[in-house]
Amino acid sequence: MSPLRSRYDDGGTRELVGRTGRALKPILASDEHVILHSQGGYKDSVRPIWKLGQFYLTDRRLIFSVPTHVIWEVPLDNIKGISIEQRRYVAGRVKDMIAIGYQNPINQRLSKAWIIMSELETWKKELYGRTCLKIDREMLDNVLEQLDPLSQEIVSYLWRNRHATIVELADLIDAPSHMDVLLRIKGVINPTAEKVIGSPLLVFEKSRIDDETGETVPFSWWLIARTVIKEMDKGATRVDIFDEEDRIDIVADLSGSGVSEEDIALSIAVDRVVLSAEAGDEKYYEEIALPGEVDPDEFMRTCHNNILALSLKKLHHPGDTELKRRHGNDDEMEKTAASPDS
Repeated sequence: MSPLRSRYDDGGTRELVGRTGRALKPILASDEHVILHSQGGYKDSVRPIWKLGQFYLTDRRLIFSVPTHVIWEVPLDNIKGISIEQRRYVAGRVKDMIAIGYQNPINQRLSKAWIIMSELETWKKELYGRTCLKIDREMLDNVLEQLDPLSQEIVSYLWRNRHATIVELADLIDAPSHMDVLLRIKGVINPTAEKVIGSPLLVFEKSRIDDETGETVPFSWWLIARTVIKEMDKGATRVDIFDEEDRIDIVADLSGSGVSEEDIALSIAVDRVVLSAEAGDEKYYEEIALPGEVDPDEFMRTCHNNILALSLKKLHHPGDTELKRRHGNDDEMEKTAASPDS
């Protein structure tokens, strides 16, 4: 048998290439067993090009190989984060896939890879069950070191209390609005955690049972702990609406929409907002009914990390017929603000 060449590159990739060029299967230890095997696609943050090949999940490692060599492998103990993300796959189509945050076994740096296969749900459950991801105090402290004081206060509160509503968190840091807390979680805390520990730190649950009390807790934020895998419906956009005293704030998470924030066109009427975009083969449309009437000429729009924030000024005199005449009815919406800098 021809000898193998073995090397690791800066992406943590181990290549085993036979000089004869014959297809090679991963070499397992005598007491190592394959749990799952499937065809699929792989890409990482070093080389953002999809490769098609074979996945092997053993009781020790996650491996991806092509007919001539092993492209990537990571010990299960090195996996630090697992989540479901939507990204463009072959032919530019948006697909659900598993994002793996892991510690590079060579340089000890945190890296990220994306994998996709037909049995996604089976692989997700098996990976999560075998890695048993949880947040410990050391991981938490590493994230806290990189956060500003208000973000630290939110994370520390959730570490002590396990969960909190958006109202509790806003009161905790004396935030000017609920939207301010949401933007802090999505734009500061979770992106920082992704860089430090390989996965987001906080997750929102519409309903979840508190393991310590047995109570069902509705509409609250939790530390990721035993909820590392967070599913997202294909094409779904999460929209949060905050009815404040003098304005209505909207926060739309566009990460599941298949389009980027710069593609979004914004149309505003006195009683609703429409988000729309067309990027290649992807089309997106979302109509949001408002809990009150607003002035379509008075708004502020910001975008960051594919999160669109919109602040609309309420009408001082609801029912203003002149504004309704100028800014649309059921058939027409005249106010359009396509630029993120509006």
